Amino acid sequence: MAANLFVIEAPGKRQALAQALRAAGVRDVLVLATIGHIGMNPQGFKPLAIDSEYRELAYRLKPDRERIAREIEDAARAAKHIYLASDDDQEGDVIARDVMRWCIPEEDKGKVLRVRLKSLAPSEVRAALAGAAPFEDASAARGDARRIVDRLIGSLSSDEGAVGRVQGSLLLELQSKTPVAGVMTYVAPAADGRGDWTAQLPVFAGAAVPDEIQAIAPLAVGASRQGTLANHVMAHDEILLSASLATERSLAEVSSALQGLYERGQMTYPRGKHCAVTPEAVRRITAIARASGAGFVPGLFTAVREPGGEHSHEAPNPMVIGLSLNRDLGLLPLDEQILVHVARRLIECGVPCEVQAPDPQQLRGLPAAAQGLAWRRRDAKGAVLWREPIKAGYRAWTSEQSLLHFMSKNDLGRPSTIVAHVSKFLNRDLVTQDFDLTKKGRDWSAHVGRLFGHQNLSKIIENYIEEHKKAPSLMVADMIEMCGLNNIPTDQQQDYEYEDFEISTGNFP
Repeated sequence: MAANLFVIEAPGKRQALAQALRAAGVRDVLVLATIGHIGMNPQGFKPLAIDSEYRELAYRLKPDRERIAREIEDAARAAKHIYLASDDDQEGDVIARDVMRWCIPEEDKGKVLRVRLKSLAPSEVRAALAGAAPFEDASAARGDARRIVDRLIGSLSSDEGAVGRVQGSLLLELQSKTPVAGVMTYVAPAADGRGDWTAQLPVFAGAAVPDEIQAIAPLAVGASRQGTLANHVMAHDEILLSASLATERSLAEVSSALQGLYERGQMTYPRGKHCAVTPEAVRRITAIARASGAGFVPGLFTAVREPGGEHSHEAPNPMVIGLSLNRDLGLLPLDEQILVHVARRLIECGVPCEVQAPDPQQLRGLPAAAQGLAWRRRDAKGAVLWREPIKAGYRAWTSEQSLLHFMSKNDLGRPSTIVAHVSKFLNRDLVTQDFDLTKKGRDWSAHVGRLFGHQNLSKIIENYIEEHKKAPSLMVADMIEMCGLNNIPTDQQQDYEYEDFEISTGNFP
């Protein structure tokens, strides 16, 4: 057995982490993976297994993780140092606590340190090792509180409809807001011949697609300012949508490819919510840009953060240098398409250009439908080779692309679960193709609305959890009170025999 035991979540990144640790000077390493969460409540809600003080009564080790738990236990006994290196987020803290609880022998708990790995980049690994500290049970409080409150809300499901915090809030938001169903792009010629002018309009579900505008006269530059080809670095949700549109592949395929890239050490943590990267990432981006002939200026790339900080994964970025940035995406395997797509956007955030608007006098001479559009042109003078002419016309989004965009804009769902929520919601026959509620959707929405007080409980609860950190039962009590859910029935405190659980067959979230 190895002297240094590292416990992570994803088995696919065991080898990549071992290599990163060797690069950081750590030797005699064994990396074991939990394969995600190892703890579970009873399936369904009979019993609910939560008492009147909002404490879980039957949270336990998953039966299919018992072999892994024994493997970790054996390795822990032989190791000199044990590092709980699950992801640096609230779910990772819960997994680390559960490993500590069920996999580490009592006499070996003094050897345990929590390592918050934000990515497999050498600088991040070194920073994480330098910040290693004894594990604190309180770190899992937020994840525990979310799991408990979600179970309590889910227990409100009945014949009137399934109830879930995220999907119920989504259903309510769709009563008053409409998702984007596609984008209409207009193109106008340029008087100087240095690239067309473009304008885009979102088209909302159920609305008529605007007519194309014919015979637009060439436009000259009216105003100009210095900028970069792209405005900002993309985080997880935007990468999912833009990569799905660029590759014409499903959200699930893109999400799976992102995870695979991460586990193989080719990309940093894919579910980052922050739009900044480390200085080390900027150096890689610079090298990639130079190899592709792009005019990247590192000093213009301002979305930079230093390693460290609680729950602050950097934005997803490539961990490899040799990328075919100038090739047609369609000629590349899906994983490489996505990696190239992300790299291009990162580089464009440091490519100087002139952000131009047309002469207002000329706009007055255009057809009425074209006068009010936000015409723009980003002139980078050939600083990148992969830019293609923008095509005029309407591009429809798939239902899942529209719903992902809607959920992200309305703070519904987390990066780790949003794709599953999109798929589950669309499979429930709650909305039409135009996102109007079906009869079932109206019935469920009325039921959820009565229970939720027509509030976006998903956003309220996520905001509360981000801002508070105390005992899970106290946090749950606060959220139940805040959301007006005081009438949720709970079980009496008692012991349960796991094999006697009644497994509910209802259509629950």
